[in-house]
Amino acid sequence: MEDSKKDNDIFITQKPASNKISKYISYYYLHKSEDQNYQKNFIFYPNYKHAITVYKDSEVIISNDESTIKPSKNSGLQPLYSINKEKSIKVSISGAFDKIGIVFNPLGINHFLEKPLYEIITFDFGNFSHFGEEFKFILSQVYAVKEVEKKVNLLDDFFEKKLKPFDEPIVKKAVGEIIISNGGIKVAELSEKLNVNRKTLLRLFNKHTFMSVEEYRKMVMFRQAFNFFHQNKEKTNLTDVALFSMYYDQAHFIKHFKSITKETPNTLLSKVSHLGMEDTYWYFED
Repeated sequence: MEDSKKDNDIFITQKPASNKISKYISYYYLHKSEDQNYQKNFIFYPNYKHAITVYKDSEVIISNDESTIKPSKNSGLQPLYSINKEKSIKVSISGAFDKIGIVFNPLGINHFLEKPLYEIITFDFGNFSHFGEEFKFILSQVYAVKEVEKKVNLLDDFFEKKLKPFDEPIVKKAVGEIIISNGGIKVAELSEKLNVNRKTLLRLFNKHTFMSVEEYRKMVMFRQAFNFFHQNKEKTNLTDVALFSMYYDQAHFIKHFKSITKETPNTLLSKVSHLGMEDTYWYFED
């Protein structure tokens, strides 16, 4: 377990205790503040790890590329699901809040669903009701206990009971190849390597990831660059980051970053904060 403090809030990351669940869920995080005058704006960026975020007693207003959070005692528990494909999303929080995050490994959430992802998710970022009242009941228990380990055990137990077979070898192999190549593999190469028709590959990929191969590939390139820089920033430079992340050259690297973040890698990467011990990187605006 590791926590980070940003002024008057606290951010804790914790991996699942269950070996079964750790295959599919990368980590949980707890983010909260009891300060009624809390005011922060932060930006999060595309990630091939999808997440469920739960707010307790907060009103959440979602627009195309921004969400606003403020206290609301009548709001109860609000699970939100985010697939951040290609843009920066700004979150503005005012007042006290209490948030739980469940960050899935690639294709992780598919192991807890009875249907293909595209039949359940019709948005990139919005309310997630698939687990119903049963999920909210467990979440109320999670919020009721103070010890982080107990919170993790309750979440692990819930997801263990929700485990379902996910037998889609083509999609699993495709995602694996994209990540191993740092997003460098092209659709044609992927189709040939998996010995599957291009049209079949694209259809299956979209069905179970709610995005195209090209969107996923670009997202992996962007995120691997992000992670590599922060894990090696004392001993690397942006040329090394671009090469590692399979960009053609520096111009391609800069253009892709600016299309997502409106800033160059040189300007943005040094300003981003690393929270906890996992791959959570947010930019806190002044």
